[in-house]
Amino acid sequence: MTLLPPSIPLAEAKNKLSELIDRFSRGEAIVISRHPTDMARLVPIGRAPRSDINASIATLRATRKRRVARVEELLQWRNEGRC
Repeated sequence: MTLLPPSIPLAEAKNKLSELIDRFSRGEAIVISRHPTDMARLVPIGRAPRSDINASIATLRATRKRRVARVEELLQWRNEGRC
């Protein structure tokens, strides 16, 4: 289970921007809400977690496999005179 970062109202975030920047510099993430709805998640700039990097790589590899399969299918159709 992933815990969400603390949520603060938009008006408070506008009034405490300097304080929020200090919190980001310490690595803390914050969710900005408008009324009862969470609107944005602010995270400090830094290196992406390894799990995110691995997920992105897996997505790219899966996309490449699908594209290669599609190209091979189109080439087969061309060779059969279908396109």
